[in-house]
Amino acid sequence: MWRFLTRAVLTLVCAASAVLAAPAAVQAASVTLHMSPTGSDSADGGAGAPVRSLTRVKSLLAGSTATTATVVVGAGTYYETAMVSWSGVPQDLLLFRREGTQRPVFDGSRVTGTTRYWMNTAGGPRLDVRELTVRNYRTGALRLDTSGNTVRNMIFERIGNKYVPDGSGFAAVHLLGSDDNAIVNNIMRDLENTDCPGCVHGVYAATGSSRNLLRGNTFSRVTGDPVRLRNGTDDNLVEDNTFTDSGLPGTDRALITFWRFTAAETCGTGNRAVGNTYDGRFHTGASGQRIIGSGAEDGLAKCSSALTGSGNVLS
Repeated sequence: MWRFLTRAVLTLVCAASAVLAAPAAVQAASVTLHMSPTGSDSADGGAGAPVRSLTRVKSLLAGSTATTATVVVGAGTYYETAMVSWSGVPQDLLLFRREGTQRPVFDGSRVTGTTRYWMNTAGGPRLDVRELTVRNYRTGALRLDTSGNTVRNMIFERIGNKYVPDGSGFAAVHLLGSDDNAIVNNIMRDLENTDCPGCVHGVYAATGSSRNLLRGNTFSRVTGDPVRLRNGTDDNLVEDNTFTDSGLPGTDRALITFWRFTAAETCGTGNRAVGNTYDGRFHTGASGQRIIGSGAEDGLAKCSSALTGSGNVLS
C-alpha cells in the first residue's frame, strides 16, 4: 500500500514540475511590417513580401499581439482608396519609417468617402510618423485624438478642395482632444480651399488639445490661419516656425489664432507664439498680415488673452 502511495505522490510531483517548467506564452514586444508600391495585399508584410496598402497593414496588425509596430515604407507613390482608421488595433504605438533615402509619397486623389484624411487614430494607438510626403487629401492628412504623437520631417501638400473637390479641407494635422504631441520640422504648403478658404489650416488644435509643441515648421500658401487653436486648448507652444503667403485679410485673422465658435466653448490659457518668422503677406500676396490674433463668431466674446506672442520677427 505504501509503495502505491509513494508512486502516486511522485507522479503528482513530476506532473507539477513539468507544468512549472513549461515556458509561458510570450507576448511579442514589437513587430515590423514592410510596404512597397509594387507589393501585394495578399502578402504577410515581411521584408521579402511587402504589402501595398495601409489597409492591409491594419488588417495584419489587428491580428498581432505586439504592443509596438514599425511600418517600413519603401520608395514610390502609394494610392490608398480609403481613409485609414486605426481603431481596433491592439498596439500602443505605430512608427512609420521610410526605407532608404528617397521620400515615399501617399497620394489621396483616389480616396473615396465623406471624410478623407490620410490617417485617423480614432481612439487607437499613438503615431510616430517621419520623412514621408502626404498630398492630395481633401479633408486633411492626420486626424489625431490620442496623445503623445510625433510628426517630424514630413511634407504635407495639396490639401483641400482646390485639389480634391466636394467638401472642405480642415488641416494637415488636426488635433481633437490630443495632448503632448511634438509637431517638429515639417513642411506644410499649398493647403488651399476654393470653397471656404478660411476653413483649412496647417495645424488645427481643438477641443482641449493641450501642451503641444509646434517647432521649426514651415507654413506656405495656406488659405486659412496656418495655426488655429480652439475650445479649451491650453499651454501650447508655437515656436521658431516660418510663415509665408498665408491667411486671409480680416480683423480677426492672423497666422496663429485662437478662435471661438459657440457660446459653450471655453477660452484657453497659456498658449504662446515665440520666435517665429513671417513675411507679413496674405495668401493673395498682399501685405499686412499679422502673426497672432483672436477671433469669434458673431455675438461671441473673443478669447483675447488665450494666446500671447514674443520675439516674433517680420522679415
